[in-house]
Amino acid sequence: MEHPTTLIEFMQLYPTEDACAAAILAHRWPSGFTCSRCGSKRAWFLHRRGLYECADCHYQGSLIAGTIFQGSRTDLRKWFFAIWLLASSPKAPSAAELARQLGVTAKTAWLLRRKIQHAMSRHQGELLLAGLVELDEAFIGGKEPGSGRRGRGQPHKSLVAVAASQTAKGGLNQAHLEVIANAKATTLLEAAHATIAPGATVQTDGYRAYAGFAADGYDHRARVLASGAEIDEWLPWSHIVLSNFKRWILGVFHGVSPAHLQAYLDEFCYRLNRRFQRQDLFRRILNRCLLYTKPATYALLIAT
Repeated sequence: MEHPTTLIEFMQLYPTEDACAAAILAHRWPSGFTCSRCGSKRAWFLHRRGLYECADCHYQGSLIAGTIFQGSRTDLRKWFFAIWLLASSPKAPSAAELARQLGVTAKTAWLLRRKIQHAMSRHQGELLLAGLVELDEAFIGGKEPGSGRRGRGQPHKSLVAVAASQTAKGGLNQAHLEVIANAKATTLLEAAHATIAPGATVQTDGYRAYAGFAADGYDHRARVLASGAEIDEWLPWSHIVLSNFKRWILGVFHGVSPAHLQAYLDEFCYRLNRRFQRQDLFRRILNRCLLYTKPATYALLIAT
């Protein structure tokens, strides 16, 4: 499909519902409609109902059945524009801003944004980090005056494992952020397995829970860090990535509840890891919405 690089191009490519529907049809079935039940390529379109009927098994399905758009009554033009806004802006608009831009209710805008965000979540085993990877853990949450506790002992905050791989020249390559239940050795090792490829060089601080990484197939390099300057030198990108995420959350959303934190971590990392492919991001996100993400119910979205 054609990828718009400017807002003018987007408006020219997708001016009507029919244009958006034709783009979805071409994107899902480049060789023509294929029945999801029997695989037949023979079908006809029921104009009055807006459904395709298979000529062989007579199954009837809509153009958006089985996609993240399934069940939505919102115009396809608004879906496409919402994806464009999320793809074209480095910071991406909030649901409140989407509601203003699309002319929909706050609930509809939240649902559109949340479904697109769900499509941007990382699948199991996707984009595992390789080479030299920094691994650290940190807390995300508001300040709690008077608690008197710092570091890993902070209560009522979300603990996040931060993995960031470096390029050959020492720059930032890719990163993954994952909410974890605690900072125990087994939990940190599970987080590493979910984000870091086997055999990678894993660089951490001297926290004793990382001690078993070498025995589990990683080239583990640990260092006891006594000052902030040493931390910044040994684990530079993991801290920068986390700091940028916090600024993004505060600047756009003014905070996120722990129940939905992982969804926003995934969205942030999806953009970060594809920052050099921004011109193609609209097509990539639409691709995930149509081909690689199952329909998401409202109950699922409010629970994650």
